[in-house]
Amino acid sequence: MDDCTFCRITEGSLTAHIVHEDAVVMAFLDTTPINPGHTLVVPRVHEPDFHHLPPASYRALMDVVRTIATVIDEVHRPTKVGLVVAGWDQPHAHVHVVPMHDYHDITSRALLDGHRNRTTPRELERVATHLRGSLATRDASGDA
Repeated sequence: MDDCTFCRITEGSLTAHIVHEDAVVMAFLDTTPINPGHTLVVPRVHEPDFHHLPPASYRALMDVVRTIATVIDEVHRPTKVGLVVAGWDQPHAHVHVVPMHDYHDITSRALLDGHRNRTTPRELERVATHLRGSLATRDASGDA
């Protein structure tokens, strides 16, 4: 879909700080993260609503979400790792995987009060490199 930002990222015509990609799913850092490590996991197929995804795409999406959440927990050591499936900002199914240090990190208060961070591309790349390295270590050890 030409006007979909996430389709453009998954097709490679728009750059992102990718931490994981395979034939079905891609994960990349949110450019306005709630906290460092905030990652978006998206299916490559364009579908506005995650519950309408084909079953295999849905399972692949959620498997990657679980892996990314585990790596975020290991790398960033948050109090919790939260998931948000909202879809208001982009009409393409996606899951926000958010390292949480406070209960309100993924509530409307955090978003409405403007607690989203503006992050430099350099900082995003540093975080993405760290997460990719941890994912590669997990893959090599068979902990996927």
